[in-house]
Amino acid sequence: MLNAVLSGKKTGSGIEGLRLELGEAKGAEDVITASVFERLAYLPDDLFSAVFSELLDESFGPLGRLDFWPNWELPERTVEPDVVLDDGTTTLLVEAKRHDTFRQQTAWQLAGELQAGWHNDELLGNTVLITLGGMERHDEATRLALLAEVEALLEPGHPPFRLVCLSWRTLFEVLERHLMPLKQPGLRRLLADISSAYAWHGLRTHPLRWLDQLPQTRLHPTDGCFDHWRMT
Repeated sequence: MLNAVLSGKKTGSGIEGLRLELGEAKGAEDVITASVFERLAYLPDDLFSAVFSELLDESFGPLGRLDFWPNWELPERTVEPDVVLDDGTTTLLVEAKRHDTFRQQTAWQLAGELQAGWHNDELLGNTVLITLGGMERHDEATRLALLAEVEALLEPGHPPFRLVCLSWRTLFEVLERHLMPLKQPGLRRLLADISSAYAWHGLRTHPLRWLDQLPQTRLHPTDGCFDHWRMT
């Protein structure tokens, strides 16, 4: 699906076309989510565990369940978290937004997904709520502010959970750190696919580097090396 979309094969994909602005492409946000997490699911168990353990800063075992957009009922509405993963002990409840640089996550949506997960017995005892993208900053103060907003909307005495705020860039950097040293062609192709999906959605895989941050290089021209150079 990913390579068909990247090549402009739009029929049946739900995507308007490669060259349109993403805001005009129906379903684009879901495509980046599926493109990335489908490929993560193909990682060997040890690599999958290593990547997610680093992202969560806690141990996470081999993948047991992977559900995209499950439909959970609340008394007054239905909710669809983007991705739900578990390792048999911990459930990861992922809400993904398309941008890394401004606020798209809402406490109302996140609280509803938690409440629906608990109401439908979909969340294991150890639950980690993950926001992927959709935050203007990814520092501790911003995370704590969002956590307070979510907590204020939950019913008293709710089960415990932990909030982890990740950027798409952080996800790619952790993947690259674990996969590239292995020098396995299959893993490099997987990473290249994810990089292509990022590029199409305008997501950065690495931080910006300004000119004053680049390493300085001295030129050592030899005699006559510019003799035939001219501006045309």
